[in-house]
Amino acid sequence: GDANNTNDESKQIWTMTKIQLQNHKMNFIQGCAYQFSTDGSKLFIKVVPSTTSSAPPKEPVSTGPAIQQVKKGARKAPGRTYQDLLKNGYDEAKLRYYCTTEVLCIDMTTAVKGEEPTLVPQSKGGHLIQSLNSSPCGRYLLAQLTTKFSYSVPISRFGKDIVLWDLTNNQELKVASIPVNDEIPLSFDACSRHPRGYRFHPCGTGGEDDTTTTIMFVKATDGGDPANDPVDGERDALYCQTIDTDSFTLHEPTKFVGLEWRYSDLDFSESGMAIVEEYRWKDRMERKWILNADGTKLRMLWERSWEDRYNAPGEPLTRRGAKGQYFIVQPTPTSIYLSGAGASSVGDRPFLDVLDFGSEEVKTTRLWRCTAPVEGELDASKEVNGVLPTDRKDIYESLVCVLPDNDSIMISRESKTTPRNYYLSKLGDGGDEAEIQVTQFEHPQPDLLGVTKELVQYKRDDGVELTANLYLPANYDGTPLPTLFWAYPREFKDSKAAGQVKGSKHLFVSAHWASPIHWAAKGWCVFDNFALPVIGEGEAQPNDTFIEQIVSGATAAVEYAVSRGVCDKDRCAVGGHSYGSFMTAHLLSHTSLFSAGIGRSGAFNRTLTPMSFQSEDRSIWEARDTYITMSPLMHVKKMSEQERVGKMLLIHGEADENSGTHPMQSERYFAALKAFGIESKLVMLPHERHSYRARESILHMAYEQEAWLKSLEDK
Repeated sequence: GDANNTNDESKQIWTMTKIQLQNHKMNFIQGCAYQFSTDGSKLFIKVVPSTTSSAPPKEPVSTGPAIQQVKKGARKAPGRTYQDLLKNGYDEAKLRYYCTTEVLCIDMTTAVKGEEPTLVPQSKGGHLIQSLNSSPCGRYLLAQLTTKFSYSVPISRFGKDIVLWDLTNNQELKVASIPVNDEIPLSFDACSRHPRGYRFHPCGTGGEDDTTTTIMFVKATDGGDPANDPVDGERDALYCQTIDTDSFTLHEPTKFVGLEWRYSDLDFSESGMAIVEEYRWKDRMERKWILNADGTKLRMLWERSWEDRYNAPGEPLTRRGAKGQYFIVQPTPTSIYLSGAGASSVGDRPFLDVLDFGSEEVKTTRLWRCTAPVEGELDASKEVNGVLPTDRKDIYESLVCVLPDNDSIMISRESKTTPRNYYLSKLGDGGDEAEIQVTQFEHPQPDLLGVTKELVQYKRDDGVELTANLYLPANYDGTPLPTLFWAYPREFKDSKAAGQVKGSKHLFVSAHWASPIHWAAKGWCVFDNFALPVIGEGEAQPNDTFIEQIVSGATAAVEYAVSRGVCDKDRCAVGGHSYGSFMTAHLLSHTSLFSAGIGRSGAFNRTLTPMSFQSEDRSIWEARDTYITMSPLMHVKKMSEQERVGKMLLIHGEADENSGTHPMQSERYFAALKAFGIESKLVMLPHERHSYRARESILHMAYEQEAWLKSLEDK
């Protein structure tokens, strides 16, 4: 569309042009079927090749034996438990049929004249295109094309060719050929030993001749295995390869920057300055470096634990630049903006800072922060101008963006009873007076009107601080209520970080389809997102004491709710999705706290996920006892012997694609519950994956859950 200015600069008239694709059908199988070139001059559309038959390949009676082989002397190739892998030649034929794609190109300067799109000649006949990346000048496309299949890893790790398409001269150049990526060690500090992360340098064009268009990629110097020694103190390195336009060849790669830890992210400013991030999983540490345009390290911005939310400095603010790329915003040549959640002991209070790195010491100045709540102690050093605010309100605000004038901001604002709306404001003094309300949304869920929310804090028996969101029904009369506890365990390496307050009690009370908050409208007490940290400090592994820690956390949650007088201890239920379902099974097996449990899309037998799961990066052969102990299937007999045996509702999507939560997990667990006569029910939702989507499935899920807990209401 075109935006035509009227006499009023605050208004624009937009026109649309309909583009005819003739008989072509867009192919959305591997993501969005259309994208603009970086400079906006072209629109690329992925389409089904015209030679593709109208019907998919017919399934044969038999494809013959499906054979996989590990040859003598092969490299080790551990892998997580993936679903939906290729199994035979028929699967390969189906994948080719649905994913083979051609690319059409539309010149946006002539599209309004009704000119038809043209085929990108390099795509003729079709390829299995994993991604397309446009160069800053718009002349080149960097395409990742699937070339080699595997029966042991998903499509993202299939073998591929990285090719460069010249849209001006209709030429193709192979940049790299990457084999099947099935040899990555299990450690979360591991990565592929092959080049990865191919992209264009967003500032890599030297003018109209495009002679300095540059491709960037990352390569592990330690073979991708953290057990190996780093090379010259580096585990990862970023490289640049420039394109010679005249000969359409690539110059030899040159190192851009080397990193002691594993590469995580790289962002540029339009000036060419960059910020690179590296991480070390084993102790949850991260670093950020400011780089000069040539890749030399100017200075380290910080080295910190990403688990520590209270002292998180925020992330560099980015904005779409002149050629469609996102760049770090620099208000001055030696400063950047940082925005963050602003976690604190009174809850999250988002902020905007400006960080100046031009002097010997990095200086950070707070420009804006969410209004402080009425109650709670504040730290003046983290407030705007270092001054404690006097105007305090129980609301929650977050930064949406900084406008191009670098003086105006858009924020969102909400409270427990007022839905989120958007406002334009000014930085500095006088922001409130200049504020403009942009939206005025009404309450989207009237059935939740009157439901109250409170962010509560309590401790488990070892002193670790815990939090939860406590919801009570409208017109609550102070009597103990049936209570639903809902959670998802998290692993930590630092007990202090595990005890930090998360979220804000001033967020608008609303509920999505999977939320337990709906029960508050039915007259229940809801203890949502109650903290269940699983901590392993130093050399200790969190999962070695998983059961003890979640039992301690759940016991503390129930005891707190009962002590508040809001929870009837004889009418408690617990539930969760995925890892929360796994947690639910353990709590029913190892405690008598709950009369009922709801487990959606969970895993219950860790021997079926032998090569790591969740945040566990040891294999079953390295931590046999942990895997067996952490399998709820192994504790069904103990569950049947509890003083109060909780009944268990299992819900699972029949097409669950998530690693580790194959539908068989719920089927086998239900069979074990049935064997011991434990009241239980298994509901398999047709065609659903790990997260449910169909209206029929979601409504049926709601029906089953409500019926399952009805007995607790009737007591």
